[in-house]
This record gives sequence, C-alpha cells and structure tokens, in this order.
Amino acid sequence: MGKPASPPSRRDSNLAPRARQASWDDIRIFNAIAIGGSMAVAAAQLGLSEATVARRLKALERDLGLQLFMREANRLVPTSAGSQLADEAREVDTAAHRFLARAEAARPLSNAPVRITATTSISLFLTMHATAISAASGGVEIVIISTRNRLDLARGEADIALRMTKVPEEPGHYAQKVGRLMQALYVRRDVDPDTAPIISVSRETSSRIDEYIMTYAAGRPIAARVGDSAARYESIRSAGALSMAPCFMADTDRNLRRLQPPPDQTGDDIYLVSHDVSRGRPGVIAVLAALRKLFREHQARLIGSWVEAERDR
Repeated sequence: MGKPASPPSRRDSNLAPRARQASWDDIRIFNAIAIGGSMAVAAAQLGLSEATVARRLKALERDLGLQLFMREANRLVPTSAGSQLADEAREVDTAAHRFLARAEAARPLSNAPVRITATTSISLFLTMHATAISAASGGVEIVIISTRNRLDLARGEADIALRMTKVPEEPGHYAQKVGRLMQALYVRRDVDPDTAPIISVSRETSSRIDEYIMTYAAGRPIAARVGDSAARYESIRSAGALSMAPCFMADTDRNLRRLQPPPDQTGDDIYLVSHDVSRGRPGVIAVLAALRKLFREHQARLIGSWVEAERDR
C-alpha cells in the first residue's frame, strides 16, 4: 500500500487567493458605476476624477477575484456576479445614507426648518395655511416641498410627508389618517356646462377621476387631459372649462359652481407620515401637532361639506 497523502501544509493552504474586505468607499464607487452605467457618470456623482474611479474599480476587481462589469457600446454592464453584488451595494448605500440622516437629525439644531413633502394640491392647501402652521408650532420655520415623487423620509430627504396612497410599512415609519380630499365637477357661473370644453386626466394620473369625467361627458369630446389638480382648477377658472377640482379650492371661489356632490370614488384619504430619523426633533413634533390640528379644523372644506348657503352669504 502506498503512503497516505500528506495533509496540506500551511504554506499550501495560502496558495488560493482570498478576497480582502471591500471598504465602504469601494462599495460606494461600485454602486455609483452600477447605477450610472459608466465611470464618467459615477465620477461626476461622487466628485472624483474618472481616472480615480477606474483605478479603484480595477483594484476592487483584483482584490475580489471577480470581473464586475463588461463594456458594451460605451456602457458598463454588470456581469452575473456584478449584478448580484449590485443589489447588496444598493442596500449598503441606503444604510449609509440612513446613518448620515440619523446623525444629522440628532444634531441639536433648534432653528432647523421642518421640511414637509406633499402633492401639488395638498401643498397648495398647506401654503394657504403656512403662517398658521408655523404659529401653531411655536414659530418653527417650515419648508413645503411640492412634488409627486415620494421623497424618502428614512434617508432624510424630508421630515414629514402627506400622502394619499402607498403608506410606508417599513420599520421606523409612523402614519396617521388626518383627513380625506374630495373633488367635484365645477364650471364657471357664466359658462353653460352643456357646451363647456371638458378637461379630464390621464388614466396614469387617476383612472378613477378619468372614468367619472368620461361618464359625465357621455360621449362629448375631451378637450385636454391635465394631471395636476391645481392646474385643472385654473382651467375651470380662467379658460371656462368643465372639470374636477379639489373642493377646498373651488368651493371658496364665488365665480364657480359645483355641478354635483363630490363622488366618494374619486376621493383620497390623507395620511400624515413621519419617521424615526427626524420625529424626535422638537420642531418636527410641534409641526406634526400643528398639522393634525389644521386638518381637523378644515375637514369640512376638504371633504366638500361646506354649506353652499354659507359660501354665497
């Protein structure tokens, strides 16, 4: 019988290359390339030179023993391994932003403004009552960010959000229903609703509103489609169109008349959303309380139950 094989020596066991731990900077650069699709885009985003990004990527691939990208038509495309690691890199990047946001929120800035993000219609409602919100919160400065994009509270992109759909379920978020936004059909008082041009919305914006307006139109042509509710209100007021607008806007306009009660199927619940990242700040706590008070006091206007007799008085 031959001699049994000798166990591998310590020296032999060191022959296989071992990947070193990638630093956070390595992962950040890799993530920027994966998202941007090129070293130039990543370099611009990170504030580095393209040569530095290329050198760091080459070193990372060498250390990991993996090819992370393939070059295709002036674009870097992740390899199979690169694609899998890109998912992990995004999570690391999100965690890093959350870390910085929490650190920023924890800083004792007594005069830091409180940033509120909302859709255009709710932003207009907030703007109408901005001074009342600030006064009710003890003079806190507020910043109203009007956007349809869902700013990430966990990453500190805003401190408070007012949303009507897809309330976050991730840990750290707090959501409370504070009201309901109703819309109705309006036309200017000097315009015949039977001949007024009709403005609807795209189905991507709101299929419910589009279906309601189309049913009312009963085959009449649609002159235009306008996604923004504040813009639809302006088209009714200025262009003599017939369309749907939020009740809190149109009911207070003496030149407009409501054609029908606000249909429930086109209404939206309003949620006040905050996150652990900033909800511990005294200013944010005060503004949250002021917003709850505001929506409670103006519930009738938001849902369109404000009495017509009072409006015309």
